[in-house]
Amino acid sequence: MIVKVDTKKNRLFLKFSGSVSKKELDKIYTDVRFAVADLLPGFSVINDLSECTLCHISGIATYKKISNYLIKNGVRDVVRIINKDSLVLKQFLQFAARFAEYIPIYVSTIEEAEEQLDKASERNRLSFHFAGQPSVKYFSNTARGEGHILNISTSGCKIASTTFPPAIDTEIDIAISLNAYETAQKTFNTKASVVRIDNDGFAVEYSNFSEDRKKELWQDLLLEFEHDTHAFPSDVGKLK
Repeated sequence: MIVKVDTKKNRLFLKFSGSVSKKELDKIYTDVRFAVADLLPGFSVINDLSECTLCHISGIATYKKISNYLIKNGVRDVVRIINKDSLVLKQFLQFAARFAEYIPIYVSTIEEAEEQLDKASERNRLSFHFAGQPSVKYFSNTARGEGHILNISTSGCKIASTTFPPAIDTEIDIAISLNAYETAQKTFNTKASVVRIDNDGFAVEYSNFSEDRKKELWQDLLLEFEHDTHAFPSDVGKLK
């Protein structure tokens, strides 16, 4: 296992090899905390899993602690190097469907990872998937519906809905109901523009979104992430 820092690029590099046990993840968690102390908020992470064959179920809670620590300390982008046909990728996709997870960029090589981060905007923020799937209502002059959030960031979100989606470029009002107990079912309201329609939903970008509003939403998303993580599935040990 490797944990190293590139202070010039403000970047953390992690490499997992072989079958990763809880004991090894506990050590990595300690190493990550020391490494992040040398980085500035807005740092990026390259997580190399290309030589990893298995992540033991007993280590999931520790892995989540690592994720939480990175988020709380200002990580901006996360890139995972992984083989598309690997068991580890299947595990991560199962994990992501069951509890809160940031959405990384998946690549096949270290060169691709470096390229993705070198061209990333400084304004980028992580997108989140929440197992609790916050509900959302939306309406415009021509469309009205409700659904749930598939993923969300401070620039936009993707909405799954059983009702007919609004057309591309439609301006809509959305109201997102956050589940975190600290927010007491807070509703986040904003105007947005539909930018993409897929089979599983439609994506929007927030309109006239100030930096103060972005900061407010970011804090709410951090609370939601922490809340969703605490709602850890009781049957997580059944994941294979």
